[in-house]
Amino acid sequence: MRFDELLTRSDGPAIAEDLAALRRSARYVLEGIHQESRQKYWQFRVDIDEAAETWTLVRQRAKPVSYREGVLHEPDDGPIEVSFARSMVSSPVVRMAVPDLMLRWGRGPESFHPILIQHIGEHSILVTFEHGEDPAFRTSLVIDERAGIARRSYEHGEATIITSVRTAAPDEVLPRARFVQPTDWIRPQY
Repeated sequence: MRFDELLTRSDGPAIAEDLAALRRSARYVLEGIHQESRQKYWQFRVDIDEAAETWTLVRQRAKPVSYREGVLHEPDDGPIEVSFARSMVSSPVVRMAVPDLMLRWGRGPESFHPILIQHIGEHSILVTFEHGEDPAFRTSLVIDERAGIARRSYEHGEATIITSVRTAAPDEVLPRARFVQPTDWIRPQY
């Protein structure tokens, strides 16, 4: 990866590949919070196994969404056959586990592409993205170098923060998700 230098749209696909190489194949359980506005937020848990191409998203005060055996199961839309990568398009939270599959690496018609990569803290990579038609419009993503998973995303006035990541055994049955009201600002651990 090229750190601390301006990048072009054509650099995006190679950066996505470098980030994918950081991730170990495992089943991950991510917990966090998604903030849509100052007053509106919700907590979540994502159980994802990239090798098995399965995931489940449990959101606070919402019905679960899942993907397995090539079928996306959404409570409102019913089952839809899609690819694993395509199944994540509608969920910014699930994409945090596989950031290289996000639609912002300059591989297609998406509006954003990486413009700058920097090390922050001891084990994190900050990627800043620029809008193709308005260079003043930026978003950012913080990726944990140890796991290749995005820990923070800031875009369109919304924030997604992963508060915990752990690996799970392939056959582990997860207990019911319990969400505890946050009492303070979620401090970054870069």
